[in-house]
Formats: sequence, structure tokens, C-alpha cells
Amino acid sequence: MNLDEGLQLGDLRGMFARRWQVAALVAGIVFLASIVVAAVLPDQYETYTTILVEPQTISAELVEAQVAGTDLNERLHLMTMQILSRPRLSRIIDDLGLYEEESEEMTREEVIEMMRDQISVEPVLPELEEELLSPRRDIQINTFRLYFRHPKPRIAAAVTNRLSNDFIEEHIRDRVQMSTDTSEFIEAELSRLAVQIQDVEARIAQVKAENPGKLPEDLLSNQRLYERTVDSLRIAQRNLAEAQSDEAFFRQQALISPDLGRLDPADPKRRLELMELQLNEMFSRGYTEKHPDIVAKRFEIEELREKIARDESAEDTSRPISAQQQGAEAERRRASLRVESAREEIARLEGLADEVQQRLAETPRVAERLAALDRDYEHLFASFQEYSNKRLEAAVAANAERRQKGEKLRILESAVAPTEPSSPNRLLIMALGMIFGMALGGGMAVLLETADDSFHGARSLQSAIKLPVLAQIPGITLESDRVAERRRRAVTAMASAAVVGVVLIGAAAGYVAVNRPHLLTGGPAETADVPTAPTEEQ
Repeated sequence: MNLDEGLQLGDLRGMFARRWQVAALVAGIVFLASIVVAAVLPDQYETYTTILVEPQTISAELVEAQVAGTDLNERLHLMTMQILSRPRLSRIIDDLGLYEEESEEMTREEVIEMMRDQISVEPVLPELEEELLSPRRDIQINTFRLYFRHPKPRIAAAVTNRLSNDFIEEHIRDRVQMSTDTSEFIEAELSRLAVQIQDVEARIAQVKAENPGKLPEDLLSNQRLYERTVDSLRIAQRNLAEAQSDEAFFRQQALISPDLGRLDPADPKRRLELMELQLNEMFSRGYTEKHPDIVAKRFEIEELREKIARDESAEDTSRPISAQQQGAEAERRRASLRVESAREEIARLEGLADEVQQRLAETPRVAERLAALDRDYEHLFASFQEYSNKRLEAAVAANAERRQKGEKLRILESAVAPTEPSSPNRLLIMALGMIFGMALGGGMAVLLETADDSFHGARSLQSAIKLPVLAQIPGITLESDRVAERRRRAVTAMASAAVVGVVLIGAAAGYVAVNRPHLLTGGPAETADVPTAPTEEQ
């Protein structure tokens, strides 16, 4: 075929006249092959059960579901994963005796994978799909269908019902188990929180026991006590000054009495009295115990007292005194007792003031520790109260799940054995085979025509040799040639009919052998007594 001058309509007619037999042969072979394939493919019966997801029958305001609902994709994924789990499929294969022949050549994992390919879960969409498919509209899907395909219709129905019933039973067990696990978790959290609350309470009690009088609630009373102590200290100091003044006065009165001239000025007792009088005068002028003169005077007084004690042990130094001196001496002693009492009171009040002041200084630190513990306690107690409420809710929800008052699955339509196979679509296979055969035959004809370098017309010859063609002699066909051609066509037709007949008979035999073996053995359609699953609502 010469394509230098382009493809003309006459070229197409000539190519069809020369290559139609090859194209018809290729198309016929492909079409017959599609017939054989369509015939020997095993019938697949598809059954399904319709599962409805019912909401809980108790008002959500009264009982909140512990198992939260999921969206469409997640729900489909969870249902498919649970239905296609290996233990469930393996148990069904053993119970129903499925794939016995395949199990002899395949492992259990391969058999399970093959069974998974025959199972599908699809949602049932509402009728108004165009509205529900809007991207701004939430689609609420509550109905699903579980599909299963198998060469035997009764087995397909039995497996579908078994899968749906097992799934619903496990769904109920899972929800009950989840509610129970939730309750157990809440109980464990409550126990943990109770232990922590007791620990915080013990630490608070320990802090209060270690800091008596330093607690925040003692702050006001400590402030008032400190103020009273300071006031009492001022009064005691004033009393001390008065008592010291009285003591000095009466000491002086005793020294200037009329009988005083009888005493020896060098007498140690006389000197002791004079020195004590001077000491009291120093105190009355505002000197303190740490003043150097006060310290020196105290030292001299102690030495005189030791000397007097030694002299009294050696001799009697008693001397008669007058009544006026005795009275002054008695008043001086009483004043001295008041001085000692005032000093003791001042020391006590100063110690109490220091103690109260220390309490006031440590109160903020104790308050900070107690505040931190109180915050922990309030947080733990709030969590304990929250978990206590959740425990009651979880107990009610678990009871509702056990009584199947929560969300549950129900079988709307049980699977029944179909009377017609759902696949394969043999007409479609043969139609596709015919189309593919015609396309392949045409392609083969074009390929052969392109590879042919012979000349089939004057135009192609003239184009090739670049010389004009003067004349063209048509083909001469005699009567004998026409008889031989008719005979050849008859033989070809009979051979083709025989081949077609053999192929059709073989395809029919293959169809019967694969899909209707009972017609060959004379037995019933299904010899195996396949158990069917119960169809009542779960």
C-alpha cells in the first residue's frame, strides 16, 4: 500500500476487499474466546443484609451515651474493620465449612484475603441525592448494607446473615464492655483522688500542728495580743520607775533618820546602803543596766555584800535602830519587792512581745504554704466531685447499654438465597469481546496492508515508477475459477460453522461443568446442608 499520495476512499474499499477475511477471522476468534470466557466464568450470587443504626430510646437529656457517635467515614471504617477481622472470618470459615478445596492449596491467610474481597459494606443514601451531596450539608447515614458474593446462593445468604448477626452481637458486647471499662476507670480515678485528698489533708493538719499560733486565722488575735502586751509593758515600765523612785526615797529617809549619826560611816552596811541609794538615783535618771557606771556600781555592791556576809559570820554587827528608821526600812523593802516584781513582769512581757512578734513574722510563710495546699485540695476536691457525678452517669449509661436502651443495630432485611446470579454479566463480556475483536481485526488488516509493498492499481504504480501508465488489464475470471471459488467458500463456511459449533458446545459444556455440576451428576442443586443464621431482630 502506497501512502505517499494520501489515503483515498478507493484505497479503503480495496483494502477491505483484500483483507476482510483476515479481519473477520481475528474478530471471530476474539469473539469466540469471549464466549468461552463468559461461559466458563463461575456464577457469583450476591446477597445482602440491611442494618439500621437506631438511636438510643432514652432521652439524651436524662442519659448521655458513653459511646459517642461517629461520622459516616469513621463509622463505615469501623464497621468494615470489625466485619473483616481475621478471627471472625476464620471462625465462620470453620463453622460453615467454606473454601474446602481452596484451603488444600492456599494458606488460611490467603483464604481469608479471598473472602475479604467478596465482602463489602456500603451506606444506604436517601433518595434526594442531589441535595445530600451538597458540600455544605451534613449527611446523616443510619442505614448500611452488608454484601457477600459466593458461587452458591444458599452459602452466600448463610454467610451474610452470620456476618451481620455476629457483628451486631459483638457490637452490643463492645458497647457494654466500653461502658464497664469507663465505670472501672472512673472508680480507679476516684480512689486515686481520694488518696491524694487524704494526703493533702494530712499535710495541712501537719502544717497547722507544727505552727500553733502562726496560722492566718491567728493573725488578728496575735496583733491584738501584741498591742495589749506593748501597753502592759509600758505600764510595767512605769510601775518599775515608780517603785524604784519609792525605793530610793525610803532608802534616803532611812539614811537621814536621827539615829543615823550613831552609825559608823565606814560601816560596810552603811556603805552598801549608800551605794544602793546611788544606784537607784542612776536608774531614776534613766540609766540602763548596760551603762558602765551601773555595771561598776553593781560590781562594788556585790563585793560589799560578800564582805558583810563574811563579817556577820565572824561577829555580831547588829545595832539598835529607831522606830522612824524601821518604818522607812520597811517601806524601802516593800518598794524593793515592787521593783523586783516590776522587773519580772517587764521581762515576761518583753518575752511575750518577742514571741508574738515572731509569730506575726512567720504567719505569711505559713499562710503561703497553707494557700498552696488549699489550692491543691480545692482542685482535687473539684475533680473528685466531677468524677463522682461521672460515676453516676456512667453507671446509668452502663445499665442502659446492658438493657439495650442505647444506640443499637437492627437487621431490617435478612439475606435470602438469590435465584439469579449477580455476576458475571455474560452479555457485556461478549459485547466487549465483539467490539475488541472488530478493533483488533481492523488493526490487523491495516497492519498487513501497510506491510504489503505490491501494487494494486495504476495510480499507485505510476506514482512509484514516475512513468505514465498507458493501459490497465482487469482480472479475467473463467467459469472454472468461479466454481472453484464457490467450492472454497463453501468449505470455509462449513469449517467455520464446525469451529463455531465446537466452540459453542465446549462453552456450554464448560458452563454446565462450572455452574451446573448437578446436571452432570444428577444430584440436587446444592448437596451441602448449609446452616442459615437466625433472622430475628437483634
